[in-house]
Amino acid sequence: MSNESISIEKITPAIALVTMQRQEKLNALNDALISGLTEAAETLRDDAAIKAIVLTGGLRMFSAGADISTFESIDREMDINRVRRMTQKGAQMAELWQSMPAVTIAAVEGGAVGGGLGLALACDWRVFANNAWAYVPEVRLGLNYGWGTLPRLAALAGPGRAKWISILCRRHGAQELADWGIAEHIAEAGAAADAALTLAHEVAALPALAPQMIKQTVNAYSLALAKTSSYGDMDDMLVCMTDSEGQAARAAFTASITGKGEKRG
Repeated sequence: MSNESISIEKITPAIALVTMQRQEKLNALNDALISGLTEAAETLRDDAAIKAIVLTGGLRMFSAGADISTFESIDREMDINRVRRMTQKGAQMAELWQSMPAVTIAAVEGGAVGGGLGLALACDWRVFANNAWAYVPEVRLGLNYGWGTLPRLAALAGPGRAKWISILCRRHGAQELADWGIAEHIAEAGAAADAALTLAHEVAALPALAPQMIKQTVNAYSLALAKTSSYGDMDDMLVCMTDSEGQAARAAFTASITGKGEKRG
């Protein structure tokens, strides 16, 4: 795999550690990082020896969510067919991480924001550092929550809390996320990846086939209506992008971060 935005390390023949390498930009999800995550998922999906995969963003931040440059690219593109293909890349990436046979564990340090939380929710388990948090700012920016994330969030936390998290745009700490069924394990600060790897070793000690069948069955049951409810969520986002209030909110946000010399969302 040649994408420099991702590294894959084989801890053992049965365990892989995938690290997002855009850490200077807080792993904001631009096209290159989304493509790298997609390629990593495809590579590891085809490796029958892999039983468990840990996904991490390093010690500073799991992911700051969608890079603002992705919205600018969408705004500049006039061909609606190309726009729809562009917006579907993230959803396809998340679907690949959800559906791969191996058990996947997101190790979250710092924060998981917007699409970054969506990526973590596409994994089977989430290990949060005790000072880590999640934040969904999409509504504040005039956008819906895409990438098929809402059904995953509702399956874990229930419909009321899924709406609470995605509409109110509040920051939620690790213990609250654990209480709500979103984080399966809380680790010491700086030790989320180590705790996730401990779980990965526990999985790797088991026969491969049964856990994969259990994963497939649980996903099929808990997300049975996911496609029905979210197949058009990125088209909904394109509609949201035409709303004048949302456009003003995103312009103000972009101005606030570019004034600090940053380029992320």
